[in-house]
Amino acid sequence: MTSIEVADEAALRRITINRPGKRNALDVETAAALAEAVKTAVLPRRAVLITGAAPSFCVGGDLPSLAAVAERGSLAATQAIYSAFHGIVRAIRRSPLPVIAAVNGAALGAGLDLALCCDLRVAGEDAVFESTWIKAGLIPGMAGARLLPQVIGAGPAARMLLLGGRVDVQQALVLGLVDAVAQDPVAAAEEMAGTIASLSYDAVSRTKAALRRGLDQGLDAELDVLGAQQGQLLDGDEFRAFASRFISKSRPSEGR
Repeated sequence: MTSIEVADEAALRRITINRPGKRNALDVETAAALAEAVKTAVLPRRAVLITGAAPSFCVGGDLPSLAAVAERGSLAATQAIYSAFHGIVRAIRRSPLPVIAAVNGAALGAGLDLALCCDLRVAGEDAVFESTWIKAGLIPGMAGARLLPQVIGAGPAARMLLLGGRVDVQQALVLGLVDAVAQDPVAAAEEMAGTIASLSYDAVSRTKAALRRGLDQGLDAELDVLGAQQGQLLDGDEFRAFASRFISKSRPSEGR
């Protein structure tokens, strides 16, 4: 079983995170594969759809995997973030194609950040969102603290980021965290992609580029800072203790 499934259908590339036993938690290899799948989506594709194999969209980072990386020291942790997790952010933001998140189930920690990186978000009726990083003694390593205020505003973002509270799908719709709620979020996202495909490619790609220029100025520098800080935190006592407690419970990953 591959951790990422890629299907090209006419004008759409569908990418499915395929680790249902881990509730689609991201390890370094899966993150790198996801970034590569986004980067290689080119014409005749006109949009990219990212979703997760049921029952979840993505519950964050795979804690046992990240803890193992952190055992090699803060530099190794930083390099893993730069090469894989930050690769996702850069790939989505730099792609000329609009990227749509079809959020089924939980989007937690890095899963929330992944959804935030996308240009549009459609949620299923069972979707929930939570910035769980702070509970693990970490920071939102995929730029969630930068992206979330852009999407829902500074006040609501501060509450989600600093308190680690969970937001259900109806709250997410009111906040503007998602653009639509649907019984079948993948089908609804495909309909969005169809609308995009009916429009001028040049106009759509240049409009996305204009949005990104306005929102992403300084993002690369911010990712560099986040990588260095997160590497130190992953090598710190608080994360080690959290990861140890989590792993000892031997339950499916709900990483950060």
